Amino acid sequence: MSTKSALSLGNIEPTDNPDLLGVNCDKLLEAVPNLDIAPCEKGSVYEGENNTWIVLGRDRPGSVQTGFGGRGDSQAGSIDIVVGRMPPEPLSEFVLDPVFCDIEKDGELYQSDAARIYISQKTNADLNFGLVNGNVGDSRARGAIILKSDAVRIIGREGIKLVTKTDKFNSHGDRIRSVPAIDIIAGNIETGKEPIVKGKTLRKTLKDIIERVNEVNSVLDQFVTYQLEFNSVVQDHDHPDFFAMFLNGLNGGKCPFSPELLAAGVKAMVTQQVAKHDGVMSKIKLGLSEMNNTGVFGSKEPSSPRVSVS
Repeated sequence: MSTKSALSLGNIEPTDNPDLLGVNCDKLLEAVPNLDIAPCEKGSVYEGENNTWIVLGRDRPGSVQTGFGGRGDSQAGSIDIVVGRMPPEPLSEFVLDPVFCDIEKDGELYQSDAARIYISQKTNADLNFGLVNGNVGDSRARGAIILKSDAVRIIGREGIKLVTKTDKFNSHGDRIRSVPAIDIIAGNIETGKEPIVKGKTLRKTLKDIIERVNEVNSVLDQFVTYQLEFNSVVQDHDHPDFFAMFLNGLNGGKCPFSPELLAAGVKAMVTQQVAKHDGVMSKIKLGLSEMNNTGVFGSKEPSSPRVSVS
């Protein structure tokens, strides 16, 4: 609201005109911007007293020269439902030189209105609202419904479905050749975007990986067992020695044991016993992981019980 208007309203006492206070949803005098109404919108603009609008016309993301309405295209009808134009400080008709705002303000009113539902028979939805392409791509010259506000809530008491390609043709009669994607893009940032995971498929994949690790664990355990037996034989091994026999059967005619081999054998035995223990513990942990991560009722089962994707 202009300074002049604010000062003049500031001099009004509540007893002079209580309707201006807005209490109990009474009338409230506040700044409301004007709209540069296009010829096709005359008689089809429904304006409330508190910056609320419904505009029936043709597609235009800005001035009357913009959009498919500005180009003169047919089949480009639009319904624009807006509350709170030019926030946070709208200018009103009380300004000496009235501000007539287009559907754009400084080139991007779409980005500034408090809340909007825009329905168009033909529009460039992503371009007009500054959206990245994602897997769905850039929608050009297509029917669209856009909802935008500070907070958007979609509530379905008995469920919500996001479904693509329910028809073989789009609103312009063009055949839809492939199954369109569904994008969930936080921050309107396309980098780092990845496909969503299917819970049942992930569960099966995790189960397969755990089974393969278990197989490797079993092979390793079998190898360690055989290696323990082999090391035990090697560290205690002796054999006939002709020199010992020549010395009147010294050491029973056999070669003496090797202290180095005995020490290495004892060390290997201890290490391999630890390895066998670790292998057993690994199998137990793998079993717990399989139960928790791949079981239908596991505590860390990855599938959502209420949200499904195709």
